[in-house]
Amino acid sequence: VRPDKVSVIPNAVDSAVFRPVDTKCKQLSDIVTIVIGSRLVYRKGVDLVVNLIPRIVKKKFVKRGKSFRVNFVIAGEGPKRILLEEMIEKHQLQDRVEM
Repeated sequence: VRPDKVSVIPNAVDSAVFRPVDTKCKQLSDIVTIVIGSRLVYRKGVDLVVNLIPRIVKKKFVKRGKSFRVNFVIAGEGPKRILLEEMIEKHQLQDRVEM
């Protein structure tokens, strides 16, 4: 690739401020929150998310002998938002998916 055709996009996270959690930490949360921020359109895979979220929240996850649940926070607008809202209603996931 020619150098004039390459652009570098810097990381939006300031690594001097935000650090990864210590993986040796003994205390684990019993809730894992997955955050999705995107325009809610077909080409961004919203249809895939609609099919996966109900399966993920019903699955039992265990790490280091401790079970935890998965919640979702979805930020975005777009024509496929209605699919997400219908999925939340259909599967009664109001307490697990926040929009």
